[in-house]
Amino acid sequence: MPSILVIEGDPQLRAGVRQILIDTGFRVLTASDSALGVMAMYETRPDMVVLNEELPPVNNEELCLYIRRIFDIPIIVLVAEAEEPASSELLEMGADHCLSKPPSQRLLLAWVNQLFWRYSTRPSYNFPQCIDRGCEAQQVDLGDNTIELSPSEFRLLNCLALNSGRLVPYPELAIGVWGQEGISVNDLKVSLSRLKKRLANGSDLDFDLLNQRGVGYRFVMQ
Repeated sequence: MPSILVIEGDPQLRAGVRQILIDTGFRVLTASDSALGVMAMYETRPDMVVLNEELPPVNNEELCLYIRRIFDIPIIVLVAEAEEPASSELLEMGADHCLSKPPSQRLLLAWVNQLFWRYSTRPSYNFPQCIDRGCEAQQVDLGDNTIELSPSEFRLLNCLALNSGRLVPYPELAIGVWGQEGISVNDLKVSLSRLKKRLANGSDLDFDLLNQRGVGYRFVMQ
């Protein structure tokens, strides 16, 4: 069954939505805030996201906008009132549908199934062709080689590859890899160096992970 990530700060609401989806047979992942939600997305690559409209921004960008900019997957937003103008703003940010919270089981499942059908012919994640996006968790396929990565290395590669060609700032990388901004630049550099060595040991790479000093890193094709 598809996997759904629920990003919700209210424990009771998060548990309720999770149980509805689990009882229907979906694989459900949860996160309690925006940063942990982004980290979970880069690690688990869910097929859908259900999130609360009141979650704080990620790297000064609204969470719904952030997800839509990078991930081509359905987004359901839980709102206090599923009416104008709040819902229209969220739809403009890339949400597929808004549901009043707490959502009824009938409406939630109806929209989950409808959006999965609507997205069935669309790619969930636009990975560069040099990386096999169908690999098992925490593994990457480069040519004929399968390379085992640590969870943080796997998130780091996903974060850069899914932003291919774009300079990803240090704070955004830190959120994607560790779920928090307060990571030193030196720690990021060490992680990048370790990741590049791990990848280079398995194959001749068609891409590189480049540093722009003082700003961030970029995934570029060779």
